[in-house]
Amino acid sequence: MKSRFVIVAGVLVVGSLIALAYYRAGLLNLPSVSDQLTASDAGLDKLGDLRALDHDLALTEASTEARPLATPVRSALTAIRDGNEETGIHQLQDAVKKDPTNLVVGNALRMETMKLKRKWLAQSANQSEIALNFPEYLRDEPVRFLRELVRRQPSREAKLQLSLALVDHMLLFPALEIKAPSSVEAVEVLTDILNHESPSYVPALYARGLNYLYRPFNLVWPERIAAPVDAASNDLSLCVAIGQKIGAGSDRLKAELSLALGDAYAKEGKLSLARSWWQIANNIAHDEKFRTRVFARLQWGDEDVAASLEETLQHQMEDLDHPLSDLRFMWE
Repeated sequence: MKSRFVIVAGVLVVGSLIALAYYRAGLLNLPSVSDQLTASDAGLDKLGDLRALDHDLALTEASTEARPLATPVRSALTAIRDGNEETGIHQLQDAVKKDPTNLVVGNALRMETMKLKRKWLAQSANQSEIALNFPEYLRDEPVRFLRELVRRQPSREAKLQLSLALVDHMLLFPALEIKAPSSVEAVEVLTDILNHESPSYVPALYARGLNYLYRPFNLVWPERIAAPVDAASNDLSLCVAIGQKIGAGSDRLKAELSLALGDAYAKEGKLSLARSWWQIANNIAHDEKFRTRVFARLQWGDEDVAASLEETLQHQMEDLDHPLSDLRFMWE
């Protein structure tokens, strides 16, 4: 076991140097990006502001220096934690209406709704009741609210939240008859953003790429137009290329994008590219838990990659304490 660890560690070091050289030379299959592309085009221009707002929401006491939206959102979160769940959800919805383009607030609405739905599902299971017996303020939410928001105040950010709310739904209800149509609709919403509004909008590219990546390996998805086999790597490689061109984003964001791109290439059977991107993710990351995820992948033999990757992705989908649809990694 020790010798295997030493061998893998040696491969990791050597491979990391090779991967880094390729990355700097721009030879790792990255698409070209226009020199005219701006951070605003990519949705990467206000990450510091989003991080600051998220920090304000996490404070245990009110601050006079907190951003304007922090006060009503913190009030809503406090109401939920005090048991006034319906009031808190409605307050979060009102905060989203005030600034529908703010990803932190929209993300808070989705994540809090998801937590409350998980609680109700657990209560229903314990009481042998029908699992979908949600109270009215949670029924079909936040999809219902976000559909109306997109109709009244359309923006790429509101559409992104709608697509992610559909992903939230499929994470909560992973049965194929629910998961498949939710994923298809989410991809349609994201494609609308990318085709008609912001072709270089990184959050939408990433979300669509993950939708493709996490689909079951051997099933044909019920789409009107079937996605190409390299759909995931196309979207995720463009995310990485845009981030590299602009130079925006935290190390965590860059590492997550690189890891996901490696997974996409592994799913396509391009194992050399996959391992290069996993090694790049390891180079960028500073978090040991993240590096453990990378190291596990680098230990897979060629014959084990497909099965091991599918099992790993399934476990990540089931980890509802850290939902795949949570956007906080973008600005943390």
